[in-house]
Amino acid sequence: MANQLTVYFNTTNVGILAREGRQLTFSYSADYLVLPGATPISRLLPIASTIYGDEATRAFFSNLLPEGAVLTQVAHQLGISKDNIFGLLEAIGGDCAGAISVCVSGNLPGPAGGYRLIAEQELSDELDKLPSHPFLAGEEGVRLSLAGAQNKLPVFFDGSDYYIPEGSKASSHILKTAIAQLDSTVINETFCMTLAARVGLPVPAAHVVTIGGAPVFMVERYDRKPSASGEIVRLHQEDFCQALGIPPELKYEKEGGPGLRDCFRLVEEWSDEPLLDASNLLNWTIFNFIIGNADAHGKNLSFLYNGGLVRVAPFYDLISTATYRRLNSKFAMKMGGKSDARYLPQNTLGDFAGDIGIDIRTVRAAFVMLMDTIETKSAQLAEEYRGRFGDLVILGDIARVISYRIAKGRALVS
Repeated sequence: MANQLTVYFNTTNVGILAREGRQLTFSYSADYLVLPGATPISRLLPIASTIYGDEATRAFFSNLLPEGAVLTQVAHQLGISKDNIFGLLEAIGGDCAGAISVCVSGNLPGPAGGYRLIAEQELSDELDKLPSHPFLAGEEGVRLSLAGAQNKLPVFFDGSDYYIPEGSKASSHILKTAIAQLDSTVINETFCMTLAARVGLPVPAAHVVTIGGAPVFMVERYDRKPSASGEIVRLHQEDFCQALGIPPELKYEKEGGPGLRDCFRLVEEWSDEPLLDASNLLNWTIFNFIIGNADAHGKNLSFLYNGGLVRVAPFYDLISTATYRRLNSKFAMKMGGKSDARYLPQNTLGDFAGDIGIDIRTVRAAFVMLMDTIETKSAQLAEEYRGRFGDLVILGDIARVISYRIAKGRALVS
């Protein structure tokens, strides 16, 4: 049983993840420490000749793994305790979020592995089995890991065919199946992501694809780009919980996770373009309010490390949760100290502006602009979706949520 794993950025040896009993440590390699322009793997693991202890190491690496029931099922599939971060990364750490891959020491991630073509019916069967077989865990050569509590499958898509990355090969897209017991989540999320793009938020391209006769959500990975040779190159990313040293089980503000004040302060400190990124983050917050996304927590925000710059990454996981009555409708991060859209006093925007350190006039103007734009763009997009998918109930539900939230917003800015 290995007690050391090598951590890579693409094919560059970054350092060693080690375990001693139940304790984890991380240290950068001597070669990486002297590499010009070397990027830290985390804000809280700066490049230095030191051995980082369990708390900082665990906070970063545990956030690379899936969460909740998905983690439980992966662990069961592999025969590994769900608390064994080291063992899980050893098994499925070949293709994580960002540029990180984790390998048994001595196994280089370069030439190893490949892309296995998967026929549509086989892919459909695998997607159907995701709840009991997430990330194809345990299949020979497959080492895939993505954070989050929802079933998803990283794949390589060349525009016509799907491939399963094996070994250290990187995926290019993420597939998500419909969530059981919730109506039309694939349409809902694709609609909200497309709407975000149309109102000017930076988001990766999202599509509804049909696999085995069923609609599937497919999104391009913003943390991947093609190299000159055509290989998929990983770009490093770090979610806000990782950057703040918060374990994934505490991602919600009410459980000790970051609030909006923490997120805006983090952007001010860590982004190389803090004014632009704060503006995008403000629009993200307002957009989530208007579409009724109550699951906008700290792990749904990330930094992207690209070309020597640290920027807030394109936004992801945008969905109107308020359309589902069985889900908690309270904000994952409070707005102006309030967590329930039904009960927002007139001073909410002023308190919100004070929390995030942005002038109230700027906040009010952003609200007005987004409400006006979303009102128009969402109606246009709904008509397009009806033409393509039929008069689905979810489209009317999203429209009602948006209408209700815009009415609330107009009362707040008046």
